[in-house]
Amino acid sequence: MVFSALFANIAMRRKTCVYLRVSSNRMTVLKKLLPYILTSLAVIGLWRVFTMTDNYAWSPKGKERLMLDIALTTIFIYKTIFWLVVANLSVFIIKSSFKKRYKIVGIAALISVTFYFTAGQIVDKNCAFSYYMVFVNQSVAEEYLQDPIKEAGYHIGPILTEKIKDKQMELRRYAIGGLGNIKYKPATETLKKILVDTTETDYLRADAFVVLTKFNTETSNKVLSNFKSSAIYTSDKKVIELGNYFLHPN
Repeated sequence: MVFSALFANIAMRRKTCVYLRVSSNRMTVLKKLLPYILTSLAVIGLWRVFTMTDNYAWSPKGKERLMLDIALTTIFIYKTIFWLVVANLSVFIIKSSFKKRYKIVGIAALISVTFYFTAGQIVDKNCAFSYYMVFVNQSVAEEYLQDPIKEAGYHIGPILTEKIKDKQMELRRYAIGGLGNIKYKPATETLKKILVDTTETDYLRADAFVVLTKFNTETSNKVLSNFKSSAIYTSDKKVIELGNYFLHPN
């Protein structure tokens, strides 16, 4: 009877030690993972806020809201995955720096920079059309209309360049202005056609004038120089006057 109680006591102590060891290991693992968990939650939360439909839909119709939901969900997925990798690599680099593992830091930094520039280009290209869909389906105040173009960056340029050829395009003025904001210089030829087309409205031609001025390349400056020197019609002179006013309103 005494031996049974003794064995039972020993077994209980062993179980307690095993439990404490497992609990300690779990706490150690959790402590190591906590910075990555918190970073991941922050990234997901931020991009959820950045891609909320209400940011771009102040008074949307049914179809517009649906298109916004689809486009913003696509952007959210791509951007979140990309920044999860970048942010967690950064956390790993910082933690390794504190531990003075400089060789690992160097390798991780090289991987991080390579991923940022290569995967970043891929993500931006894949998000470009979704940002365009946000642009044409948004319902916000005029001063915010170009925000999706700025957020999309350079890779939305080819889409806008193609779309502004359509004279019936909605928000065409803002698309032209957006090309200037992202400095998409391959649009020069398309903008030149708008500038010299007398069937276009004066303010649209002036918008093209402004963007070509912002490009400030040899090609765009030559287009502007030729246009100014050949501006014999009243409408052409008005375009130049409007363009200069848009550039220097004061």
